[in-house]
Amino acid sequence: MPDGTVYAGLSMTTGKPSFVAAAGTRMPDGTIYAGISPDTGKRMYTTPADAPDVYTWSNAAEYCKTLSASGRVDWRVPSIGELAVQFGNRADIGGFNETGRMDNATGYYWSSLQAGDDQAWAQRFNDGFHEHPNKDLASLLRCVR
Repeated sequence: MPDGTVYAGLSMTTGKPSFVAAAGTRMPDGTIYAGISPDTGKRMYTTPADAPDVYTWSNAAEYCKTLSASGRVDWRVPSIGELAVQFGNRADIGGFNETGRMDNATGYYWSSLQAGDDQAWAQRFNDGFHEHPNKDLASLLRCVR
């Protein structure tokens, strides 16, 4: 079996118990386990709350890139697939804005995926709708690592 495979809670590599977190589990460092990234196949963690403001798309990327939280500095804007995982686990993770209003993109969260020079994909958290607003609009953000 491949390295790291888990069977009945035991690692097939070491034979020792393996920790399998449920989405929404608060980790010892304060991050929240959000689920498996569909892009990397690895565990994905998020901050316990949204970023403190709303951001244009480029400011969102800069915010995550320079964020130092929970002793970590490897934060980034989630991909559109990772944003969908956060949406699917939003009740367990908690704290998302679910108003779903498009004015000033309130209720939408930025993804890292651009939709041309002037737009980027975002997801509304009251119903999961994807939209590609102008990058200059201010929208919500939850960084991942």
